Amino acid sequence: MHIPVEAVGSIDICSFVRKNARMSQIESLENTLAQIDSDFVKALAEPVRIEILKYLVLAGPSDVNSLAEKMPQDRSVISRHLSIMKSAGLLNMRKEGRHVIYSVDGDSALQKSEKIVETIKQCLKLGCC
Repeated sequence: MHIPVEAVGSIDICSFVRKNARMSQIESLENTLAQIDSDFVKALAEPVRIEILKYLVLAGPSDVNSLAEKMPQDRSVISRHLSIMKSAGLLNMRKEGRHVIYSVDGDSALQKSEKIVETIKQCLKLGCC
């Protein structure tokens, strides 16, 4: 950045450089944090969804009715949670006749989790915490 010679006398150069460096660091942090998949994080933020995830990990692929039998929530609530989890990349879905079977999408969940960890590491390198 070019600073006009006549402006040098009226500003503190060190303050100017520090301010611009800090703004650059903030922009870098914002760009890094923008990489976080908020839908994935939101899907994991609901305790019921964690319970559904645990059930699917332990019991294997299941349909909505099987899940609703094991959970205190209504079938419609479970169905809505499953839809959110699928959209977030936590679950796979396949149809078997009239039934929709859900299973954990381990590869996608792992990739998204690793991306969050990598983003946090990048933020730490930029001095955010």
